[in-house]
Amino acid sequence: EGVAIIRPEEGINSKPATIVTRMAKLAINTAEKTGDLCYIALDAYFSTGPMFTILKAAVDDKGKQIVHLITRAKSNYVGFTDREFATAKYDDEDKFKLMDRSDFPEFFTAIELNIYNESKIIEYYCTELLWRPIDDFMRFVCVKDSEGKYVLMCSDLNLSPKDIIRIYSYRSKAEVMFLFLKHLIGGFCYRFQTESMPKLSRKIKTDLSTSDESAMHKVRVVVEAVERFVNITGIALGILQYSALTHADEIWNSHTGWQRTRSSEIPSEAVVQCSIQTEFFSSIWKVPFCATLRIIKYKLRKHLIYADFDL
Repeated sequence: EGVAIIRPEEGINSKPATIVTRMAKLAINTAEKTGDLCYIALDAYFSTGPMFTILKAAVDDKGKQIVHLITRAKSNYVGFTDREFATAKYDDEDKFKLMDRSDFPEFFTAIELNIYNESKIIEYYCTELLWRPIDDFMRFVCVKDSEGKYVLMCSDLNLSPKDIIRIYSYRSKAEVMFLFLKHLIGGFCYRFQTESMPKLSRKIKTDLSTSDESAMHKVRVVVEAVERFVNITGIALGILQYSALTHADEIWNSHTGWQRTRSSEIPSEAVVQCSIQTEFFSSIWKVPFCATLRIIKYKLRKHLIYADFDL
């Protein structure tokens, strides 16, 4: 979003690329590089026809779809039943609102699932209906739990309702990741700017088409700097997570912070970061002297001086 002029891409049906189409192509590109059939769990923003259409067209050598989408349907979505002798494929008599199905408890099945790290009793109703935006069948799963009721939709008609619910529950891990990426690592604390970038305004749409080549070059450099910064912080977060999984005992032994109880034997990213910082600054005076170390020592000394002053 915001880079359409810099990276003009084609979306679907010769229309400009959008966040939805870019996400679909990113998922396909990832699946092609890994060589594995994938499921992607996204929120209701991506439950659109173009998203499912692009994923449906991406198949392997055997004609099998390489990426299936599991997402939350919007509350106003409708489906159509398929009648053998219907006069029209999408007849209003065959249409019903998906959320209305939750008003009929006799259609639901109760199961116990371990999701969100806890055991829950969930009621679900699964059906396959024609969905007009893709002109094909879609698997819909109406869910009722302690937090409310919602409808999930899946492009894989052979995936069981239990697996659909379980896979969608993993989507919450993305929110946790962004929480650590933003507040722990500072992944969005960048300040890359250029005077060549038009001023942002809610009333006026930003237009880069009138900028000259010199200004566009500066804008591209800023955008590339932002993306590299975020990618590097993402790598840093991945290193913390990998360290937590592979060196849990060493991290807990070197952790100097206080915790009343441990929620897990695997340390969190914050605990790993604290342990690494403690180990780094305790051995900083033992490593060979260099220009980089000189800068670190200067900033550390400056920080300690101001800390003493505040006390």
